[in-house]
Amino acid sequence: MSEEGEEATEERRSGVPSSTRARTDAEVVESLAPRVRRIAGSLLRNAHDADDAAQVSLMELLRALPSYRGEGTLEAFCDRVVVRTAIRIARARRLSSVRTETGIDPDDLPGSHSGRDLAEGLPRTIETYLHELPEARRTVLVLRHAMGYSMDEIATLTDVSVNTVKSRLLEAREQVRKMVRRDLATGRRPS
Repeated sequence: MSEEGEEATEERRSGVPSSTRARTDAEVVESLAPRVRRIAGSLLRNAHDADDAAQVSLMELLRALPSYRGEGTLEAFCDRVVVRTAIRIARARRLSSVRTETGIDPDDLPGSHSGRDLAEGLPRTIETYLHELPEARRTVLVLRHAMGYSMDEIATLTDVSVNTVKSRLLEAREQVRKMVRRDLATGRRPS
């Protein structure tokens, strides 16, 4: 855990006056905000949803700090809050999009995919492939390969069984492979 995170936690627990705590909260938010934005961005398709999830996650993180027991790093605690918040927002957005009069999900509309290729030789960016995956598969794939969580940790974060995590991970990998093969077979060039 970073020294700033440890200091913020200790000050919060020690009953420091609220004016000092506000400064400490601001420092915690400032130090964790880039991490929160990166995680939310990798879990959600839509940039606006990712921004919303990052903002809500930071607020929830501040509310949850008093319950932080210091048993793990502040960053790991933060990751759990962000993942759960992003999943909750994605589910809510999906349900609301089903309720629209037109039945068109805004996430499915064409948009610009900014981002550089993360793997050389792929016809499209990794982000583009991830955005085409169903939410559950994308979440598991990002948590495992981008964030390095174990199967047990992913199961806990997503509230599903380890076997479900394994199944979703295998399906996600296979779906990405098929998309890459299709792109290569159709002659799509790296962007």
